[in-house]
Amino acid sequence: MKITVITDVHSNYQGLSAILNDIEVEKPDLVIGAGDMVGCSAYTGSIEVWNALHERGIPFVMGNEEERIIRYYDPSGDSYLKEAIQFKPLQYRAKQFSIDHIDQMRSLPLQIMLEGPQNQNVFICHASPRDLHRSPMLGIDSRMEEELHETRAHVIVSGHHHMKWHQYWQGKLLIMAGSAGLPLRGKLDEVDYLTLSFHKQKWHFEYKTVTYDYQAAIQEIIASGFLEKSRPIGWLMFDEVLTQKDHLIPFFNEYCPDERPDNLENWTKLVIGYLEHIERWESVKPFISHLF
Repeated sequence: MKITVITDVHSNYQGLSAILNDIEVEKPDLVIGAGDMVGCSAYTGSIEVWNALHERGIPFVMGNEEERIIRYYDPSGDSYLKEAIQFKPLQYRAKQFSIDHIDQMRSLPLQIMLEGPQNQNVFICHASPRDLHRSPMLGIDSRMEEELHETRAHVIVSGHHHMKWHQYWQGKLLIMAGSAGLPLRGKLDEVDYLTLSFHKQKWHFEYKTVTYDYQAAIQEIIASGFLEKSRPIGWLMFDEVLTQKDHLIPFFNEYCPDERPDNLENWTKLVIGYLEHIERWESVKPFISHLF
């Protein structure tokens, strides 16, 4: 039995297309997704990714980004999510989906259990069995230990952190499937997926890295209106694509003040200051200079 897992596409249709082409050669028994397939990023292919997965009948679990888009459409949901400048990229992305898309998104499962040979099941989730954000990679406390024990599977596959990582824990293989859209390791034209193969009475894993037309993906972003409509936080996301390095987490955790700006001018100053701090402003500026 051979299973392919893709995760964290984050709307990168060019990257996903390259992976799907590679998978056609690999010919697994099943292809499955571990969430954040159409999540917020600078990539513009949300609908294309959504359609490609559904046209091929590829099941996938809900990620935190799909959950956030659903919350955007919740009439009783957080107004800050729907209005704040910080969430302009999410607002831009969410508006690309129809009501039918959102209904389909609401029906996504939080986890999928696959029956494996010799009762060695494979469990697919986004971050951990009970949570869309907490990952065993960050440590297995008593709560996480309970989650993992309750999951009746030999292999637990997740995504969320965009990394290749695995750990053998009390008879289980805990493994992340990399990122099929935004690996954030400095390689501009690479995306990853995971293959699990059952032989010699156990599961074995292999990561596959494929190259894609990243220049086409960048040109799609520039032509899409994303930089205009997503504003300063979108510029950070765009530079993540240009560099394949994480900017959002260090920006919010280490640079951004606890008291968030309350207007576009202050958000703009803050983001430009951060890009100057990491010596990236001169690289990003030419793409957005027409906005000033």
